[in-house]
Amino acid sequence: MYHLEKIETSEYDKHQTYKVRKGDTLQAVARELGVEAQELRRYHNIYCPIQDLIEADFKNHLELVILAPEKKEVKTNEGIARKLKKISLANDFRLPFLPERINENYKIQYTSEVGDEIDITEMKISVKWLAVDNNRYHLFEIDRASEIYINGKAPDTMMSELALKAAEVLYPLKIVVNEYGKWIDIHNYNEIENRWGRIKREILDYYEGEVAEAYIEHTENALENSETLLASISSDYFLRVFFNGIHLGYTSDYSFKNEISFPLEKEEESMFKVQQKIAQHLDDSDLIKVEQKGDYIDLSDGIQYGYAPWKGNYNAAFFLNSDSYCIEKINLECSIEYDEPLKITVHIELLQEDEIKSNS
Repeated sequence: MYHLEKIETSEYDKHQTYKVRKGDTLQAVARELGVEAQELRRYHNIYCPIQDLIEADFKNHLELVILAPEKKEVKTNEGIARKLKKISLANDFRLPFLPERINENYKIQYTSEVGDEIDITEMKISVKWLAVDNNRYHLFEIDRASEIYINGKAPDTMMSELALKAAEVLYPLKIVVNEYGKWIDIHNYNEIENRWGRIKREILDYYEGEVAEAYIEHTENALENSETLLASISSDYFLRVFFNGIHLGYTSDYSFKNEISFPLEKEEESMFKVQQKIAQHLDDSDLIKVEQKGDYIDLSDGIQYGYAPWKGNYNAAFFLNSDSYCIEKINLECSIEYDEPLKITVHIELLQEDEIKSNS
């Protein structure tokens, strides 16, 4: 039932795997292995290449499913136990933040599930550290590649094209990040405002009608001042997930309880009570793993009138380079069981050198 399989994708070489057979489904394989389907998908998605992510079910091309190890010690091919490597933190149990080393490219996938409707957006984003001031506020430049795919293809509707064209005004985006790695402000509002003149002319030259006018009005309302712009992009999944502020001081048992807000619904914050912890040892890939796991806090008025609270979950896993403490991979899944269930899944993964060259 359990296999160690060798294929070209290096991630699969490091883990125990299950070979997918014709007719297999996520639920059926989970039952066969005696695990929860959600946990099987969660562990696989943490370590697999982004094209092999399991969504509602297995993709047609998927050959192997990565399995969680049964023991903390992993055996090598020679049968010798792999020695666990303890992570290194600062003296106050703080996870170091060394942003000066960040100049990376990432591939991003957002999956939005509203009821039975699923939309998947894929893009590439670059992150570059620029400077730091005396108060330890860091300046980063964020840029987005022009190629964006929605449900596996380039945008092919007027509304999608307009939305992406209007969003071009933001990039390159310069942001301010505090000493804990949390995004707190926009730095280049004036540049963005000046950039809008050119993009607006391009929209008017190519598009016409009420839809184009509505996008222009919406963008100009967002650009009214720096505060309205910050509020407008506060729901940006990449900025909220990547600059989450995980570089904090932890307790001696490497964990603490926290409340986290996340824009599960656009321009509306959802609150979650989570346990935030760092794995005390490096994982199989010698990465530092930081987890945030918890439940939705229902702040609606319905509870006062005897209605059962809405339920939801927040699960995030950050994987950091053990030398630079820079992020290499993030998996986040956030959901609320409304009358119509709502779930957002975010996967961020460092682009490898060969992928960058093939795209240049």
